Amino acid sequence: MGISRRAFLTGSLSGAAVLVLAACTPDAPSPAPTSGAPTPTVDPTVPAGLAAAGFLRSSWADDALSGGASSYLATGSTITDRLTLAGSLDDRLFFAGEAVASRHAGTVYGARASGFDVADEIATVASEGERVIVIGAGIAGATAARALADRGFDVVVVEARDRIGGRIHTVTDDDWPFAVELGVSTLFGEAAPALVGALALAGVDTVRLRETGTGAGTNPGTGSGTSTGTAQLEARTADGTPTDLTQAVATALSTAVSWAESTDGPDSGATGGGTGGGSSTGAGRSARQVFAESGADRVSTTPDATGVSDADRVAFLLDRIVPARYGAEAGELAMTQVGDDLLPLDATLVTGGLETFVTGLLDGLDVLRGSTVARIQYGDQGVGLRLATGESLSADRVVSTLPLGVLKQGAVEFEPALPAAYASAIESLGMGDQEVLWLRFDQAFWSTEATVWAVLDDTASDRLFVNLLPATGEPVLVSLTGGDAGRATAALDDDEAVTAALASLAPYLDLVSASPAPGETGAPDETPAPDETPASGEATPGS
Repeated sequence: MGISRRAFLTGSLSGAAVLVLAACTPDAPSPAPTSGAPTPTVDPTVPAGLAAAGFLRSSWADDALSGGASSYLATGSTITDRLTLAGSLDDRLFFAGEAVASRHAGTVYGARASGFDVADEIATVASEGERVIVIGAGIAGATAARALADRGFDVVVVEARDRIGGRIHTVTDDDWPFAVELGVSTLFGEAAPALVGALALAGVDTVRLRETGTGAGTNPGTGSGTSTGTAQLEARTADGTPTDLTQAVATALSTAVSWAESTDGPDSGATGGGTGGGSSTGAGRSARQVFAESGADRVSTTPDATGVSDADRVAFLLDRIVPARYGAEAGELAMTQVGDDLLPLDATLVTGGLETFVTGLLDGLDVLRGSTVARIQYGDQGVGLRLATGESLSADRVVSTLPLGVLKQGAVEFEPALPAAYASAIESLGMGDQEVLWLRFDQAFWSTEATVWAVLDDTASDRLFVNLLPATGEPVLVSLTGGDAGRATAALDDDEAVTAALASLAPYLDLVSASPAPGETGAPDETPAPDETPASGEATPGS
């Protein structure tokens, strides 16, 4: 089936997408912000008068406890690889997490669902009262632990980090108007209502990203400018000229998907919907290859009145939107992974702390924090764990929610070694790199009410932003990067990252004063942080 322009507009960077969650266990600290890294290819110039009051940023690319942000279907891999990893070994060692989810894989929804699924699987082969160790206190592990405990099992959770949540990482700071999520922050799609409802029952605040009405906030090219019933996407060129992005992108995406389905069959999973789906057919082609072979990227290179060609727009889809959504370059990502849920539009923003929801699931359970698993020995008599400290634990069954990135690192020894099919699946699947940079301002320097901003400027380092002002009333912007751009962002020190992001915002800053106010110059104040503290500070770059 094709993908309509409307479907593209109403997609979301769900669980994903900006980063998902699970457990972590190699013996390494979480990274502090790096310094002395390469600067952007073009020395960024921050518009005069622009100042950020503070910032918070992720660094999943450098996090040894996760090995990246979330999994994806790489070229040559299929949903079969995920299902292989979901299988139990000797009915003693079980697996859960976003990478092994049978539905909505690669997202917070898939991780949560896998927790319920693995609890059901254990309940069919185990007896009440048996001891079950869950490795990882992310949402997959916490969900499994709670479901097992409620069924009468003796549950112990082992977590390498000193905090709960895994790749769900909530930062609460009095300088910020609401809790900041450095992992997943927006929820959308068919699986979202269940999680949004669970958050409501747990007392975790959320807010709907507000619909935009008439005026500057509507997406250019959508028609009369009246509200379409969804939050909107706005694209601007380097000089601030609005330009339509959706028509060319939706057409190219529909062409590529239709071609893949006609080539590989209607059940090829080409419209994966961002759920990590796909079948065993057509697995060899990357998204970029399918765009080329289908002719989806053979569009006009002639700029229109705004100075942008359709070729520029399709390139933006492949080079920026796809990597930000999946954490992988279009040449690395299997087309079977790509759906129409590409941007955080018409989504629900978590403002009350997603990490508190995960923590609540573990209330009353034994959680061994700061406990790194070094070795897992399994057999028909039970499972033994060796911790990095030399301590040993034993159980009747074990649930591993080790992230795919950790499995790829080989940081945990399995005895006996994982079967060849498991090792092959681990190698075939990809682990994506996605980063977020939150910027807080004392006042809004922009007039548009659009929720998602696209920057069509090849010299900009940050080219996708989420505007939280319409939904929250607070002047907060979030930069989204992924793939090569995400890794480049993670390699920058705090000063460089904030300066580059502020310079990238120039096309939207129509309310910036002609000259900086006193004290609104200089670099961000770096705030050295201990392990597990994200990069943050009072950011005041000037021109």
